[in-house]
Amino acid sequence: MESIIIKGPYEVEIVEEKQPKAGSGEIVVEAEISGISSGTEMFLYRSTYPNFKLKKWGQWKEYPVAPGYELAGKVVDVGRSAEGSGGTQSVDSLQPSAGTIVADSTEFKVGDRVVCMGTHQQYSKMPATHAVKIPDSVSYEQATLAILGTTTMHSTRRLELEYGDTVVVIGLGVVGNLALQHAKLGGAVRTIGLDLNEERLELAKKVGADFTVQGDKEDPVKSVFQYTNNLGADAVVEASGSEGTLQLALDLMRDRGTVELLGWRTQETRFIFGDLYFKEGKIIATRALGPDPGIPYSYVRWGCDQSLRLAMEMIADGRLKTDFYEPARFSYKDIKKVYEQIDKDPTSIGLQAILEWK
Repeated sequence: MESIIIKGPYEVEIVEEKQPKAGSGEIVVEAEISGISSGTEMFLYRSTYPNFKLKKWGQWKEYPVAPGYELAGKVVDVGRSAEGSGGTQSVDSLQPSAGTIVADSTEFKVGDRVVCMGTHQQYSKMPATHAVKIPDSVSYEQATLAILGTTTMHSTRRLELEYGDTVVVIGLGVVGNLALQHAKLGGAVRTIGLDLNEERLELAKKVGADFTVQGDKEDPVKSVFQYTNNLGADAVVEASGSEGTLQLALDLMRDRGTVELLGWRTQETRFIFGDLYFKEGKIIATRALGPDPGIPYSYVRWGCDQSLRLAMEMIADGRLKTDFYEPARFSYKDIKKVYEQIDKDPTSIGLQAILEWK
């Protein structure tokens, strides 16, 4: 089988690997498409990810790197059940037993259409907890949004919104668009989308943004305070990763409000501390996907596997809108050209690019 590997700075190749077999609690998926996460994949491609030098965190310490995490296709191999093989067990105590909900390979059969957290490769092996079936009414393209929909669902929970809050989202790409939708679904009465791109602002309106602000044509701070009765936003989600947007988020935040940095920032992060101090504000970060599967739900209700299933359910029933999504399509064989194109001009691929494997 063929897989995409980043072997070093500006060096991406297609390599031949042995087709995997499913182990206990695992499935193997043959890819139809895989989504490119241009922000993440570009800092790996450009070698701007700090951990290559720091080697401080568990993820991506050195080359080679297998990029990607949005893969949709069909199940071609199902491993034996993992139940009873060392999972969380109840113990006798004075406390009620804390149950767990963990997906198992027995939920899938050969031929099932699934979306999963798989890298760019023809055949991807993964735990069953990393995949979910795609309903007949959902296309492969729409299904890839369940992965980012899971990340933005987790980021919305991290905000700890109160019913009636106002949420501003800076940066209305795919992640920002989904974050705005989840904020609305999570109790925000007023959502405000902020971007420089007029087309993305129009798409935000179509999925439910109450107000939009084009940052290069109007004063974002003045506009947001006008829309919030001069209070500022209860929560500001910074989803662009651009230089200077953390400071802007603090300017838009109300007294004792929250700023959330959604995903990895590829630009150096700077802000005026006094703007955080005098507002007694809070800055939080959010990782991708959310807590690992298998944690007792009495303590962590939403592991990433359960959130993934809910995200797919919400896409299928229309609560999480996907009409805005029209990805640019490329053959996986053209990955070198695709990376070069994104490196030179990320906007040239629109909201997102996908690789076709058939």
